[in-house]
Amino acid sequence: MKVRLLKALNLPGLIFIALALLTLQSTFFNNQTLSFFQPDCILFLVLWVSMKREFTEGGILTLLFGYCVEINSAAPQGLFLTNYMFLFLMGRFLNKNFHVLNRRTLVMVAIGAAIFSRVDILFILYLLNKADNQWFHTLQLLAPTAIIHAALVIPIFQFLHRFDFWTLKNPDAEHRFERDFYLDEDPI
Repeated sequence: MKVRLLKALNLPGLIFIALALLTLQSTFFNNQTLSFFQPDCILFLVLWVSMKREFTEGGILTLLFGYCVEINSAAPQGLFLTNYMFLFLMGRFLNKNFHVLNRRTLVMVAIGAAIFSRVDILFILYLLNKADNQWFHTLQLLAPTAIIHAALVIPIFQFLHRFDFWTLKNPDAEHRFERDFYLDEDPI
């Protein structure tokens, strides 16, 4: 009974984690000086579900994450849904074809996804003719954003792994995670 309850709480738990991270992101990093260090917390969740969930489940979770971000922002409708869904598909492609197997590769994927996300949002805003003041801001925050994502991807993935292991109670999950991401590897 407890195992079934925990399995049923996995998906709502991921959505609750997304909402908590989104709340933290929009309140704590609201200061002008802290905006240089603002991570895109939902991007980590999108990368996680693209690598660790089935296509349908991960796609639905990505759409829910994007919808939560859109509710919280004043951006044009569909901006974050499009961006996160493309990042989900890119993460699936990289994981299936190039096998993201170690920490270095995971960090490079996080850096690439962070940079691509910012440039993609800027491009979509340019197509909508709403990118007037965003060029300088995006280019100014590109390097700090990539560094912050590189620093946070490993701890966040380890936390999400522990959450999945605790809720799904899969005995092979610990072995698969260690095999997939080589946790005994030297730090970056």
